[in-house]
Formats: sequence, C-alpha cells, structure tokens
Amino acid sequence: MDETDIETSAYGDEIAGAETFAEQSRRRAETERDAVEWAIEELESEVSTQGVDLEPLLEYARRSRESLPDRHRRAYEAMAAAFDVDSDTYEVYVFAFADLCEQLAEGTGRSEKNPKGCTNALVSSPKADLDAVDGPLVCKNRDVAGRGVRPKSIVEQPPIDGYHGFLTVDTCGTISIFKGVNDQGLVAANTYIDSERDDVDPEHQLRNGTVIRIVLEECATVAEARTLLESYPTRRLMGQTLFLADDTDAVLLEIDPVAERIAVDDERVVTRTNHFVNSRSTETESSTIRRERALELLEEKGRLDRDDLWEIAQDHENGPGDDSICRHPDPETDEPHAFGQLTTASTAIFEGGSPTIEFAMGTPCETERARCSFGEEIPADLRTGARWLERMH
Repeated sequence: MDETDIETSAYGDEIAGAETFAEQSRRRAETERDAVEWAIEELESEVSTQGVDLEPLLEYARRSRESLPDRHRRAYEAMAAAFDVDSDTYEVYVFAFADLCEQLAEGTGRSEKNPKGCTNALVSSPKADLDAVDGPLVCKNRDVAGRGVRPKSIVEQPPIDGYHGFLTVDTCGTISIFKGVNDQGLVAANTYIDSERDDVDPEHQLRNGTVIRIVLEECATVAEARTLLESYPTRRLMGQTLFLADDTDAVLLEIDPVAERIAVDDERVVTRTNHFVNSRSTETESSTIRRERALELLEEKGRLDRDDLWEIAQDHENGPGDDSICRHPDPETDEPHAFGQLTTASTAIFEGGSPTIEFAMGTPCETERARCSFGEEIPADLRTGARWLERMH
C-alpha cells in the first residue's frame, strides 16, 4: 500500500500459524466481527419489519452448504460459531443472499437476477502494454444487490495443508469468493450467467464462489485450472464466464451446464457481462449494452495498461444505472441498502503472475484506488471492513 501513518498488519498477525482451515476461518471472523455483526443485525431488523419467512431460504442454504468441500464446510462452521448473531439470518446471508434481496426489495424493484451484474475484461499480449505490466490483466466490477449490507474487506488466506494461499477483496463473513489471485500469481474471476440445470440439486451443484476458491487453492497455472475444471461434470457447475490468467497465459471459459459445454475464448482482448457469446443463453438488454460499451472502449485504445482498465470500470455511458459499467444505487429505491438494485460494490484489477491486487471498495468513480500484495502489510481497517463501513455509511 502507498499509505502512511495508519495502523497496518500482515496476515501473520491474525491468521498465519493456524493449523487448520477452521482455525484460519475463526481468526478471520474475529478480524471482521464488527462489520459482520452490524450487517446481520441490519438484515434481521429488515426481515422482522417486512415479515419475511426465512424457512424456504434456509432450506436452500442448508442444501447448498452440503455442496461445499469438507475444508470449506469446516471453515464456514468455525466462522458461524464466532459471531454473536442470529444463526438463521447469518446462514441466509452466506448462502442465499440474492434470494433474500428478492424478498426485501420494495415494489417491483430490480434484483441480482434481473438484470444481472458484473462486467469483466481480460487483456493479454500483444494488446497489453508490456512496458507497464509483466503479464495479462484482468478487471472485474463486482455488482451485487443489497450492497448496503454487504461489507467488503481484503481477504487473505495463507497457504495451508499443501493448498495455495490467496488474496482478494470480497464480502466480510462469507466463504465464497468471486475473484482473486493466489500466491503463485494465478488470477481467477467470473461473471454469473443464468444457465442452470433443473435436474441437479443444490447439494450436488458447485457454486461459482466455490469454484473460484478451489481453483486458487489447488492450481498454480491456467493449464492446471483448466484440467481441474474438466475433472468435474460440467452439468454440476453453475453458469458463468471464468477469466483465468498467469504470467504467460490467459483465457476466458464460458461454462454452460445446460449444454454441458465449456467454450474457450483466448483472444487478446476479451470482455463479458452476463450472457454467453459462444453458446446459447438468455441475454438481458443490460448485459448486451454493457459488453458492447466495454468492447468499444477496449478497441479504441492502443496498448492497454491498468489505467485504461480503471477508465472502463468507471464508465457511465448509458447511465449511471442498470446499463452502465459503473452502476450506482438509485437514491429513491431501497435506500440505504439497495436490496432491489444491482450496484457496483467493488472493482479489482489483477496482473497474471503477480500476487497483487489493485482495488476500490464501492463505485470506482467515487473511491480512490489502492493496492496491496500477498503477505505484505495492509491497513488494518481494510482487513476488518471498517473502511468500507466508514465510506458507505
């Protein structure tokens, strides 16, 4: 980080030295406790006020939990035990948050499923400016419903039991991650696609956030990640586009469980939103508009570096709103938590081969960007979620 005169810590101060995934998770929970307990209390209040029945959501959440690898399930259980919150609300927060937002959204509203969110881009040689970067670049705008009760922190997991460590910015108190880089410099990030099989039960379906975490924990290269993914029946995966990059290789995979097909896009400039390009899918108007705008910006430039990707992440053409890349909450809808809206909760830019992340918490046009690297000192308020709480509220 380029910040001074503030409290910092390396992950060793909080997490390193733990001998199990469960102990790592418990220590992380202690770090993020204030942010998570605040968020769950806010959700519990909203659920009570609106009379939402959590039982159907809990049924889905509990079945989804069964799909986790044993190490992730143990991590979740240890984290859940560390928080002084309503256990049912917390379980829904972790495993069924999008469905809860559907229940809490006012009026017709908008949701995480309609229109869907996230805009990603990948740039590799010869389009990447190798005078400024050493490997392929991956950018992700993470758009979520209910941003106001989804506090963000820097999440860093050290290596353990032969698994790689990783670094990301993601939601406090959860075990799934949707982008990140591991200690070998392998980058993985995805966008959600509405393509799921009706004949695969939640307990047998690998969730997108689980796939990203497995890839980062178990693989060192793009080639290893592709081999790992191909070892699973495609029908068990959720619909997504998966961006992968290491120091020399980069690829976009369109994972379609309905067609049981993984399509490959290895062009030097690739962008995706929330519909398939090489496979059939349900296309939303917002998804098409955002992808076309991102392509326009990428193609009008020469060689690209991080600054160019930040400009794309901050773009407000066709908005700011549902159809812009940088998506803002409507102050007249569901304030202060925006349950019925898809808004940009964070931006992350990675360079393949480098265990470093550049990021902004919140809309990238309003939040200064920062950088941190795996194993180095990081401002404590980024690890705890305190900075997110201060800026968003």
